[in-house]
Amino acid sequence: MCQNATKTAATLMAAIEPTIKSLLTLTGQANTPNGIAAINAYDDALVALQNWQSGTAAQNVLELITAFQTVYNSLPIPSEYLVLGNIILAGIETVIGVVTANSPAPVAPADATASPEERQAMHQAAVSADTTAKVQSLVPGFKRSIWHTPAHQYNEAWNKAVVAGGFPATLQVAV
Repeated sequence: MCQNATKTAATLMAAIEPTIKSLLTLTGQANTPNGIAAINAYDDALVALQNWQSGTAAQNVLELITAFQTVYNSLPIPSEYLVLGNIILAGIETVIGVVTANSPAPVAPADATASPEERQAMHQAAVSADTTAKVQSLVPGFKRSIWHTPAHQYNEAWNKAVVAGGFPATLQVAV
């Protein structure tokens, strides 16, 4: 398991917040009922995540993150901003992956021969592969680094998309 899964996931989730607010402002949705609902759902998920302990079941955290995703996905994001929207979704998928991989593995079938440690390692590997595939489908060309934190990588991907898309430089975040 990740040594600091709660910190890793919460730091990434916190890095996502200013980008959500920037995108909502850029698209004129920051003060709409849907925009406010998205921020409220995000805040609920962040608080639950900050209170979660690695190695424990994360059902409540995952439900609140999924609730945020549902509200976020209902926002009418104009097509010219989808690249930024997909980076936000990729960040959320990464948070879900960190939480899921660092929660107990599913109960093994009765005929399983793997030890609990082996099942946990297989669970983590499967979640990592699934999360990587989801992130790469949302942000093609993204390469995960073992040398930088997920929050750092998220901020770099966001800033690169801002520059590449010709969006206002004020949307860039500190790396």
